[in-house]
Amino acid sequence: MNSIQIFLISFFTVSLFALSLLIGKIYSVVLRLSPGAFRGVMIFCLVGPAIFVLSMALSRLSDGLFVRVIYYLSSVLGGAMFYLLILGFLLFVLLLLGKVFGFALPIYIALGFVFVALAFSAIGLIQAKFIKVTKYEILLPNAPKEWDGKRAVLVSDTHFGLVNHKKFSDKVVKKILDVNPSLVFHAGDFYDGPKNDTTLITETWKGLTQKIPVFYAPGNHEEYGDYAGFLTSIKNAGVNVIVDGVVDYQGVQIAGISYRNKKQASVADGVLKSLKVDSTKPLILINHPPTFQNSALEIGADLMLSGHTHKGQFWPFYYVVKSVYGKYIYGANVDGSLTTITTSGIGTAGVPMRLFNTPELVEITFRVK
Repeated sequence: MNSIQIFLISFFTVSLFALSLLIGKIYSVVLRLSPGAFRGVMIFCLVGPAIFVLSMALSRLSDGLFVRVIYYLSSVLGGAMFYLLILGFLLFVLLLLGKVFGFALPIYIALGFVFVALAFSAIGLIQAKFIKVTKYEILLPNAPKEWDGKRAVLVSDTHFGLVNHKKFSDKVVKKILDVNPSLVFHAGDFYDGPKNDTTLITETWKGLTQKIPVFYAPGNHEEYGDYAGFLTSIKNAGVNVIVDGVVDYQGVQIAGISYRNKKQASVADGVLKSLKVDSTKPLILINHPPTFQNSALEIGADLMLSGHTHKGQFWPFYYVVKSVYGKYIYGANVDGSLTTITTSGIGTAGVPMRLFNTPELVEITFRVK
């Protein structure tokens, strides 16, 4: 671990405790808590972050049941504290206004904010359990006539790890089999670091690849754990892993590149231009983030399949993510001869919630000109 990583981890930890104590202080003032109750809230606001930090540390050492449970509970608590913090800042503004204009905030306002924060957290937890199917029809020029009407499923951001593991993997595979596509594309973040037993996930996905071909390119979250081990697990499941390469499948080229952020645009551009592409055949590109459209256009890509954004995952992060990816945050976007489809993904990262944002599989029906 280098000095920059140590600094960032230390800064994050200190900020976490500070924000937690700030939340407790704001709500305690409006609720007019007794000194004893206030001390209790402050202790909770110290214990909560401590458990979260402990779960992060333990997750680097083990993925046993105890670690999974404490990791999940601390993640849920983190989500609830996030909404308490957002509403707490609003409560703080109201407190300041009360000081300026000489009025006291009723206790029921703070109680209402607590209820809303907990309700948002509960709804987010529940919504993350559902999976919808979003459908698109895509024209694939110059594809063999056999591709007309062929259906594919795009899945992304499964994030198999300490929170979503075997049970969730079984659920995703079953949902894909229910759609019964001709092929499947996985747009990255198959796994989520850190430590993770991949054996059960490998076996689950074998049940899919033995029936339907699956093509995959890695995302950034595979890099947070055992990257080589994760990719080996995926290959052992029978998935076609495409890393900075291109394959031919029934007359259509399928390319995949490793995750690169926007600052690595020149690297991604060089990788894409180095691919041995046949300009007479259609090209489908799997690129985890919905980026590098100009480079994709230059190599003749017809369709780019992406995830990564989670469509913000939980409100109000949609607006933050949209400021980074613009129109490509979600859905189908056309730039000349290139269509980019960005899925909101099917799993969760960080907190196990998806508020106002249902997980999805994307069903693509191809049409041939």
